[in-house]
Amino acid sequence: MPMLPLRIFRSMHASYYEDDILSGPGAYPDEYFIRAAEHGFNAVWLRGILRNLAASEIFPELNHDVARNQDALATVVERARRHDMQVLLYLNEPLCLPKDHPFWLAHPELQGGTDQSMMDDWPESRAFCSSMPATRAWTRELAGNLFRAIPDLGGWFLITASEHHTHCYSHASVPRGGYPDCPRCRERDPLEVVAEVITDLHDGTRAASPTAHCIAWNWGWTDNFGHEPQEALLARLPKDVKILIDWERGGTRRMPDGRENFINEYSLAYIGPSERFMATHDAARRHGLEVMAKLQIGTTHELATVPNLPVVDNLYQKFLGAERLGLAGLLATWNFGNAFSLNTAALARFVRTSDRPSPAEFVRGLAAEYFPGADAAGVARAVTHFSTALAWFPFGMNIIYYGPANYALAYPLTLSPLTGKPMGESWWMRERGDDLQGSLDTFTLEEIIAMLSTLVAEWERGVAVLTEALATNTHPHAAEELGVAKTVGYCYRSTKNVYRTYQLRLERPTDMAARFLPILDDEIATLEAALPLVEADPRLGFHAECQGYQFSADLIRRKMAQLRAEREGITAHS
Repeated sequence: MPMLPLRIFRSMHASYYEDDILSGPGAYPDEYFIRAAEHGFNAVWLRGILRNLAASEIFPELNHDVARNQDALATVVERARRHDMQVLLYLNEPLCLPKDHPFWLAHPELQGGTDQSMMDDWPESRAFCSSMPATRAWTRELAGNLFRAIPDLGGWFLITASEHHTHCYSHASVPRGGYPDCPRCRERDPLEVVAEVITDLHDGTRAASPTAHCIAWNWGWTDNFGHEPQEALLARLPKDVKILIDWERGGTRRMPDGRENFINEYSLAYIGPSERFMATHDAARRHGLEVMAKLQIGTTHELATVPNLPVVDNLYQKFLGAERLGLAGLLATWNFGNAFSLNTAALARFVRTSDRPSPAEFVRGLAAEYFPGADAAGVARAVTHFSTALAWFPFGMNIIYYGPANYALAYPLTLSPLTGKPMGESWWMRERGDDLQGSLDTFTLEEIIAMLSTLVAEWERGVAVLTEALATNTHPHAAEELGVAKTVGYCYRSTKNVYRTYQLRLERPTDMAARFLPILDDEIATLEAALPLVEADPRLGFHAECQGYQFSADLIRRKMAQLRAEREGITAHS
């Protein structure tokens, strides 16, 4: 069996928050599958909703535009098949309905726990109680009917503790005393409930397809259900269910200054696997279950508005670790970080060759392929600088979710008094506030500024080495990757300047205008350098989750004008 046999990716133009199925034919033309195969992938994923994809005789009133959804999905599946690729569905089942949906009036006995479905536009939702036989039969029916209708569908991966509200325990936090307000499920073991949901979906699938991938993702299990590594849940699952485990979450890395840093999200700065991954992996293997890894190989919340963080030596070590564990595959992206780049080319090289040299030697071989005729050893040295730099990233849940890195190049700098308005989530297109306190948790403001300063200095050393290594190379990849590497440095430099300005606005020293001038000059120079790169590469600034540009050439020009006006105002009064 080939190593890492299932390698799943996703189009950067697929829109998770719209209708992923109906827009699928547009996001996945034939050309996409050709490129995906060239970059080492053999599967893609789309988000599906079972009641929209399969007809039900149990609850026919919930059938919604099934024929049109099946036609769209079948189009993508057939295109994939022509290129020896598979299509898998990402599922949240049984997906909730709004609390005031008329279905509940007709079937009050199926009402499960209430909660907010954070990724659906409903103020309050109600779960389908999976303790009820009718709910379980409906899940099995939908799965079977889907795979009968589209027999070439590759399978699914199911999340059972998600932002979407599904079964009664999907939003519970049992370790913190949270139980659903469902009178049936709250008296049951949550692991038993979750195992039943997975098993029902599996059994319905197997009634129609003996080969479709049935994959259970452990995202949120520890936070919601406790009992790490959930061995009682794993013991209840069918033996042909694969367990998808987050590679980095629940890990601890040692930073260059010796501090230990807890990692609870995707990270390219941390190689892994995490302690939590290994605990669940070992338990799954004890019960005869195959294991897959969930990671991001393009970019992460560490900086999501660039195509890739080119730390391919770190990536290679992740691949090595997954191979040594005999994993059944990788889910290699979420709904962002899904552009083709040097990083995805690294996966292609890894699965195409059996050579397993040192990380530096692997990068040299990759560079010789991806930048024909370039100084491959120089590229490898540059990558070492990049990985050393990223090790200084001040990783914490608050800074990656609420920090300004994704949009710093477009964020205005001013000494105006703070309003206290929150900055907002980093992955959304928001009207930004000015209160960066929400991004401070693991590290203080002073520590973040110092760590970003070190990161930027080391990153720029890498850019200088990469510039020299690619100086005479005319391959299009050379201009692309050099532009990305430079822009990463500019994004982090601008992020540092956002925090430096925030510190001035917070402390308001008597000489803050004089101290602001060098920040303005540095930021203006950064924007001037970034602008032609952003103009040349439409991938830069684009966040695939929100399908929007968090920085762009126009936004950079607008910010440059604002900063020059700020500077003129200060110098006119000095």
